Amino acid sequence: MNRSRRFFGGLIFNYGYQATLMVAGLWLTPFFLRRIGQHDYGLWLVGTQLLTYLRLTDFGVVALLPQETAYATGRAGGVEKATDLPQIVGQTARLALYQLPAVVLIALAMWMAIPLEWQGLRGPLAIVLLGFVVAFPLRLLPALLQGLQDLAFVNGWQFFNWALSMVVTIWMVMAGWSLIALAVGWLVSQTVLTPVYAYRIWRRYPGVIPRRLPPFSWSASRVRLEKGFWMNVAQVAQLLMANTDLLIIGRLLGPAAVVPYSCTGKLANVLANQAQILMQTAEPGLCELKTAESRHRIFQVLVALNHGILTFSGLVFCVVLLINQWFVTWWVTAGQYGGFFLTAAILLNLLFVHWDTVAAYSVFCFGYQRRISLTNLGNGVVTAAATFGLTMVMGPLGAPLGSMAGTCLVGLPFNLWIIARDTGVSVPRLAAAMLGNWCWRFALVATPVWFMARHWSPRNLFEAAAAALGVTVLYLLMMIPNVMRSPLGNYVRPLLAGLRSRDAALQRVSS
Repeated sequence: MNRSRRFFGGLIFNYGYQATLMVAGLWLTPFFLRRIGQHDYGLWLVGTQLLTYLRLTDFGVVALLPQETAYATGRAGGVEKATDLPQIVGQTARLALYQLPAVVLIALAMWMAIPLEWQGLRGPLAIVLLGFVVAFPLRLLPALLQGLQDLAFVNGWQFFNWALSMVVTIWMVMAGWSLIALAVGWLVSQTVLTPVYAYRIWRRYPGVIPRRLPPFSWSASRVRLEKGFWMNVAQVAQLLMANTDLLIIGRLLGPAAVVPYSCTGKLANVLANQAQILMQTAEPGLCELKTAESRHRIFQVLVALNHGILTFSGLVFCVVLLINQWFVTWWVTAGQYGGFFLTAAILLNLLFVHWDTVAAYSVFCFGYQRRISLTNLGNGVVTAAATFGLTMVMGPLGAPLGSMAGTCLVGLPFNLWIIARDTGVSVPRLAAAMLGNWCWRFALVATPVWFMARHWSPRNLFEAAAAALGVTVLYLLMMIPNVMRSPLGNYVRPLLAGLRSRDAALQRVSS
């Protein structure tokens, strides 16, 4: 129950933050397009993808800290008893500092290698790279808080951080700073919360940070670097799976072609991020679960998570497919809409990626860094190659189809096999349990929505709201019985009972 409360507490703040991001993005993107221009904004979208590759320089050491923190607290039965945690934090900090000179050199090389046609990025990218170098060792603080499952605090302050960076960005854009404004806003978002995180750890978890860095131990560092290496391989794979589409489209079709592709997938991608957020929030709890619970209990939790995500994904598919043409036209003009089939391909890919997200995070949390890294790398290579080839032939439509190929051919089969082996069930039984009765219920709603969206689109906000509401009601009526009968119902029912009890208590107080 403590794990569930921490999970739901962090999730509420995170979803509130993401909802704010989505609403703000509706205004920010057309604002940037008007103030900066389609070419420069497309250049920024492509350029920021380059930054994700610089994150590989930490060899997965910082990314591994939440998992190791959760393992330590799970073994000890609480953070107060985790006597080895300061040693883990100190060793991670020392390795991060040792890596800093290499980060500086790689950042400088990346800046010098900017293509001539992307010269407009030179100044903004210099600011971003400098900020990355400064923030590189400071990332240990939020990673540690995440491993300690102080999720409500981290996610709550993240909202403030985003709001401050947006105020700075908008003010500078209106003052005429163009791409420099976006870079400075990014810099603010990476550094401003460092004192807050440090104070939180010092006050609430005083024994976690070591008074001095432990002596360098090659044997301990080698183990951590080996795990981090496979984490890094997984990060490379993630970049190939999720970050190559804009680069490939920008390179093959030009930066201006990135904008309609991005705008067409914006609504789906913002909503699709919720699955990633859910699993990131659940990650420390899953790691702790691995060391403290039975195989059957782990199996039930994974099935519940998958039912929750796929239920949400199906709703996104049906609603976005029906209203996306109106949404893009209303948001950034009809010229930025990539078409019905691009929308459908993005949404179909979303369903498979969400299923694989649950499987991949589960394999990672079970301690199979090497296995998940190799699987994701294979997925990423297939995705990148298929995206490149299909984009040359089919244009932007090839990007989601390429991602779907990697997920279905590599990611899902291998990840499901590992989970089935670790939980003591067969792959067919695992797949059947994870999908449940969701498939046929989803098909009953999605099929008429597909044909309706193919021939009709809302013409105004009223029609769009009515269509979205109607599809949502129909979908929920179809799915709620399945949710309540599945393992997910074991978590939903206590949550609803708690809400009813709280409401009854408030009514008694008010009366």
